[in-house]
Amino acid sequence: MPEHHLVLIGAGLQPELRMRQAADALASAWGRPLRHHACGEAPDPLLAALAGEPDPVLLRLTGDAAAERPDGAGWLEALAAWRQPTLLVAAPSADGTIPGVVPAYAALCTSLRVPLLGLVQLGGAWRPERRRRDGLPWCGVCLEQGDPADDLTPLVDQLKTRLARGVGWHPPSTGAGSACRRGAPGEAC
Repeated sequence: MPEHHLVLIGAGLQPELRMRQAADALASAWGRPLRHHACGEAPDPLLAALAGEPDPVLLRLTGDAAAERPDGAGWLEALAAWRQPTLLVAAPSADGTIPGVVPAYAALCTSLRVPLLGLVQLGGAWRPERRRRDGLPWCGVCLEQGDPADDLTPLVDQLKTRLARGVGWHPPSTGAGSACRRGAPGEAC
């Protein structure tokens, strides 16, 4: 089965350095080239060029993908129109809770029919019981750069499984995928 491009966006404005490090680590673990593009750029020309590329890439969007651009075009709408599998990255608060912007972003992606592959927690302690209560399609965690516990192989395997199963590639009339946890494809966290 051919591999597809994957777009990485922050759930709201995330710490730039941590987002860049997480994207670098994920691209390296997956063996995909990484590209960074600002949400201020027009989405359609970039996504059209991406669609013409034969080899899959990880495209990281910097900035707020939900923000309306001056020309009226929006990145989330474009990701939905181009059916680009999208991974949402979210940093927890200091107390380990997930800020309200995260489920709001996930709901917006669902309402716009963005092919949401799932969410990845950016740093912090991975607490499966809390993520299960969130009711969001979590795929795992990307820890701080240099953390020896941050083996991204299970996360990459989870993402590959979801892409192969078509999670995030639903026809416009169906909903998002089920919740999962790091290292256990298809299981609830």
